[in-house]
Amino acid sequence: MKKFLTTILFFILAITLNAQEKYAIGMFHFNLQYVAGDYKIETKIIKNSVYPVLQFFEKNPQYKSDIEIQGFAIESLANDHPEVLALLKKLVNKGQIELVIAHYSDQFFIAYPALDLQKSIEISDQILADHGMKRSRVFFGQEIQWTPAYASVLKDKYDLVVTSSDPHGFYRGTTPPLVNVTYGNDHILGLIGAGDTHLPGLDWNFAFLDDGEVFNTLDYNSDFNIVPEQEKKSIDKYKRLQKEGYKFVTMTELASKIKNLKGYKIPDYPFVPEGTWNMSVCGPFMWMGRQRTGVEKDGLTRAASYELRGKIIVAERLIEKSASTGADVTKLKALILEAWKHLLLSEVSDSSGWSPWLVEVQYTDNEVSNAERILDEITKGLRPLFSSDQPIVVLDTKGGKMEPISTSNSNLGSIGVLPIPIAVRAEKSELAVKKFSDNLYRIDVKGLRPADGAVEIIFDTASDGLYYSAGSGEEVAVVIPTDLKKNPAFTLSNGFIYLGNGYSLVKDCSVEHIAATWKVKEQKLVFREELNKNNPEMKMRFYLLKGNVEEGLSLANKLNTWPTYQVRFSKSGFSSTKVMPEDF
Repeated sequence: MKKFLTTILFFILAITLNAQEKYAIGMFHFNLQYVAGDYKIETKIIKNSVYPVLQFFEKNPQYKSDIEIQGFAIESLANDHPEVLALLKKLVNKGQIELVIAHYSDQFFIAYPALDLQKSIEISDQILADHGMKRSRVFFGQEIQWTPAYASVLKDKYDLVVTSSDPHGFYRGTTPPLVNVTYGNDHILGLIGAGDTHLPGLDWNFAFLDDGEVFNTLDYNSDFNIVPEQEKKSIDKYKRLQKEGYKFVTMTELASKIKNLKGYKIPDYPFVPEGTWNMSVCGPFMWMGRQRTGVEKDGLTRAASYELRGKIIVAERLIEKSASTGADVTKLKALILEAWKHLLLSEVSDSSGWSPWLVEVQYTDNEVSNAERILDEITKGLRPLFSSDQPIVVLDTKGGKMEPISTSNSNLGSIGVLPIPIAVRAEKSELAVKKFSDNLYRIDVKGLRPADGAVEIIFDTASDGLYYSAGSGEEVAVVIPTDLKKNPAFTLSNGFIYLGNGYSLVKDCSVEHIAATWKVKEQKLVFREELNKNNPEMKMRFYLLKGNVEEGLSLANKLNTWPTYQVRFSKSGFSSTKVMPEDF
């Protein structure tokens, strides 16, 4: 009898083990802007990595994977490497490769308002349509950027956001793999790389999750040339997983299988602030304040793109206004599209993050200049469409509304004393405070680089009750949780944070655009920039507004996200001046 029961138990165990489904997924992240501005490397990446990877999958139809690449790269393939694009299209059409197009350029998009990422997606979608292709509804961002605002910024465009173990592991503990991400009233599914890989009835694993270039090269260390040992190592992992009984599926397929797994209930995801891979370097701070190579100028680099976006939106609104009157704006629309492309290229992450070379820092400056030249051409093209004697107008860039004004009033304010403490850590600093009303102050700070290179501007906060808008999520304000394992870092993509003490702080993102870290226990909000010897001074501008959260959010969006401009028309075209909060 005992032997019989042992046999039965063994049989049941065997059935149970056989019932455990096993799935392997892959995500190849290809980046033609790996060294932004070095166009020889773009060609090497395509020939030595993208094409061989596609050929690997063509020869091995049993393997599936996701491949993420920029819309900009699809343009490059179509123009210069049609055979590579043809193979990619073939594999996508047969369902072996799931195409992930997250953006036109490998932007550090969580540093900018939602419009920039949405424009990037729109442009990429049109490029795909022009070549008879469609992307999946999976999103995977450059530098594995994460923001809880994905739920709103990707609404109706994507169904699933894929991320790695960061930033979740930095801020929180374990998590189920498939979660419901909420931001405001919007929701999206998240496949979290830090999630449990062993579920009742299902195991899953990554066959590949990395820069696609390292599947068969050692990137810089091999000058992006194929390294046979590296390629064999990557291929051997696929063979091992296949031998272990794993079935290869796409991200969409895995999410569906987990979602429909008996007993699996998709949990609501706890709030995780915006972040990136390798959060040990403080996530957004790496791209917006940290200096590692001696040539970076993070705050100025990010501010240059931010200032440019406002000018482009003004020009776009004027083109739309002209179109509404029946004018032929075909050429102008083509020009504004090119201006947007150059802006999105300028927002590339590598011009201010990790260890940028000088060519990468200059890449943003060059792309900003390219866009500005196009804007000059647009200005000339708009000249005959508006009367030169038209009065000065105020242009609301969000809605496009234009209202004439007869005079330009300016609130000069008076020298003021801040109602809350501020501290500056620098070799030498200057602080100028203007008071415009009992509720509104402007703060201009200059800090000279100390011996260790780091300038800090520090504001007091409450112990809780702080609100902000997550990266690319400027439409709402959300409370910042205090149960995170580490101090959170924020991009403040619309400049707004409510300090929990009755005041909102608004950073002018067009002056210097750097990240902030909330030191929760110390109750300090810190803006830190590590300066190089050739860029020894940090200049920042803030507004301090007394009032509720909604008032602070509104001011931030009028200054940064959707700035208001005074537009003057003349015989040479038009000029625009941003309206500042003191004149709202």
